[in-house]
Amino acid sequence: MGFGARLPGTKLTLLSPLGTTSGAPHRQCLFLGDSHGYTMRVYSAARWSILNSAFKRKLASPRIAPVECGRKRRLPKRYNCSFCSVWRTDGQRPRQRSADVVIEEIVQLRRLGFRFIALADDNFYPVTLTDLRLAEEQHNTERLNELKTIRAEPFSLMRRLAHLPSDTIFFTQITMEAAEDPEFLDAMHAALIKGDLVGVESVTGEGLKDVYKEFNCAGEDLINRLRTFRRHGVYVLGSFIFGLPSDRPETFDATAAAAVQAEIAFAQFVLLTPYPGTVDFNRWEKQMDGAPIQIGGVSITRRWLIPQSVRPKLYWPHPTMSAEEIRQRTQSVWEKFYSMKSIWPRSRFIKSLRARLAFVLISKIYRQMYADTGIATDSARVSRYARWARWLAKPCQRLFAAPPMPHLEIPGTWSPATGLEQTTSASD
Repeated sequence: MGFGARLPGTKLTLLSPLGTTSGAPHRQCLFLGDSHGYTMRVYSAARWSILNSAFKRKLASPRIAPVECGRKRRLPKRYNCSFCSVWRTDGQRPRQRSADVVIEEIVQLRRLGFRFIALADDNFYPVTLTDLRLAEEQHNTERLNELKTIRAEPFSLMRRLAHLPSDTIFFTQITMEAAEDPEFLDAMHAALIKGDLVGVESVTGEGLKDVYKEFNCAGEDLINRLRTFRRHGVYVLGSFIFGLPSDRPETFDATAAAAVQAEIAFAQFVLLTPYPGTVDFNRWEKQMDGAPIQIGGVSITRRWLIPQSVRPKLYWPHPTMSAEEIRQRTQSVWEKFYSMKSIWPRSRFIKSLRARLAFVLISKIYRQMYADTGIATDSARVSRYARWARWLAKPCQRLFAAPPMPHLEIPGTWSPATGLEQTTSASD
């Protein structure tokens, strides 16, 4: 993007400068989220012409999302992860956008040539089979009917997504519990939802306990659940956290091995970081009150104000390992997972040689962007890796390009009685 901004909210609006001008050949990706209004002011103040060119096309909603599904549901008590700010800052009251609004925005984007679209949702799998079973066992008919209604919403949306052009690719975020629900995974595959971010966090039961995410699986159960996604044609970007109090040197090798055995397409290995609004941050901030630390005149509890070149990578002491050891071992896991020896066998699910080579290139770019720039301590090295990532990304632009489809129709509404209604025209 070429600029940095710290804005309120959990999701920022990101508009690629490529493809937003009239007639540009490479339309890539558009993300609009919770900070949409603030981001518009930033763009306006910067007088970026790309903003005007995009919004003069009259994308209808004031919160345009490719999809901001906005399903902030009333979460069960098990969803209170210590590192996550969403359930704390945004609350647990539902904020649901209708499928009609979502599908209309998707069609508007596809008409412009955007075919890679992120369905921005806290959890695209709103009701688990366990939720339904518990309501039945409690003979809570009102709650059971409510859950069934909520569960029907994403199915309604996915039935309509399935009627969009087949070259459209959706991504979203989901909990691992969806692996228990083959009907839901099959519906995702039919709806062109090809990729999911799944928060694995840790491969050990102790690590999951550290972050209050004991509803996840560990060990062999974890591997089997993640494999289930692929068997249903949905490919996982797994997210793992290092630096947890229970982590030991052997945890890093076990995580790398589990990521490979689980056959996930991509993985990210991040260092435990206290973000404002989280349980971890509040606990850490209280600890720092007793022994305040400043770096360059800035309190470490306001780490985002510390210059990148001197900003720490870890923020509290580990019981058995130094911060540098954790950083080096994390870097090693990145290198193992994204080595050619690992990437090429992982690409076997792709049929054509050209597509497999593209997968290898994208994997290398992902590693270059996030592993080297996010974990490296030398600012010159970070800048060098960032330049390499930008250079490597240029050949991938054609992979994301798609011709505009100005006459694409909006898939009709779905009802159990009548099925998919006749599609509505662009002028309706």
